[in-house]
Amino acid sequence: MYSADYANYPVNLFKGCNDQMISFKKVLFVADGSAGEKAALKKTIELAKTTKARITVMDVVEIAEGYAITDVAIDMIRLQKELVKGRTEDLKALVKKTLPRNSKTRIPVVVKEGKDFIKIIQEVKKEGYDLVVKASGKPHLTGVLFSTLDMNLVRKCPCPVYIMKPRKKINHARILASVDLRLKDKTQKNMDRTIMDLASSLAELEKGELHVLHAWDVALENRLKNRHGIAAAYKSITSMLREMRKVEKTHLEELAEEYALTKSEAHLIKGHPADVIPRFVKSKRIDLVVMGTVGRSGIKGFFMGNTAEKVLNNINCSVLAIKPHGWKTPV
Repeated sequence: MYSADYANYPVNLFKGCNDQMISFKKVLFVADGSAGEKAALKKTIELAKTTKARITVMDVVEIAEGYAITDVAIDMIRLQKELVKGRTEDLKALVKKTLPRNSKTRIPVVVKEGKDFIKIIQEVKKEGYDLVVKASGKPHLTGVLFSTLDMNLVRKCPCPVYIMKPRKKINHARILASVDLRLKDKTQKNMDRTIMDLASSLAELEKGELHVLHAWDVALENRLKNRHGIAAAYKSITSMLREMRKVEKTHLEELAEEYALTKSEAHLIKGHPADVIPRFVKSKRIDLVVMGTVGRSGIKGFFMGNTAEKVLNNINCSVLAIKPHGWKTPV
């Protein structure tokens, strides 16, 4: 942790719009050996130092199973303990190499045995961490940025998960807040508010630019166009879409004004979010996407929304993934 003096310090990691505070008091950095995790840890330490937050570094060693009580099994258990000890020393060395020379900062390390994402989430629940950070564990021979562990944390961890794309020096100069302004559910409206507060505060800390994107489409639009009997109930499909876009634009302009964004920073794009967001990220060279990861039907469930899953499989940048307030993990 940064200092014992901060044990009961009312930490405000990010200050959102209208002085609304987003409080993160304890940060868990997952060091699983992914490339670039030293840079990601350094970035996490900088954020924690700025905000006086506690930080802990953690890894999980998988248990060797399937052995009966034999001499082999006893040897495996002994080796397991040695591996945990060795990994603990590795994490301490990582922290030492990452901290500035002569730093008095103390960052504890934790190594658990078991299934990686389960042990991490259990640690989050037990110790009350409210932010998990790690470098993305890009799988080999694939074009996907996020590893199985990354995706399991994004899907099932109850607190926000910040997955940083590996770089020698991490700088999130262009940040995108992805919102859905059409949702009427109070829980999801609050999630959009959290997304905006986090994204705007990060942009301020990074001294970068903030973009907000609302991608909208009309369910069954193509089918409506092909069924004249249904289309006749409207003045025309074209005029209906024009009116809908006007409403969406009004909502976005209100949000942009609230967060002091210019017209060039607020983007209303027609199309499915799973298609629009990756294209936007690529065209604008976005460094970090802040987005919700539970679909409307999943508010009371356990599964990540299909749209979020598709977006994450098609972007090549860092992600800060948010769950709705009250969402329960299956772990």
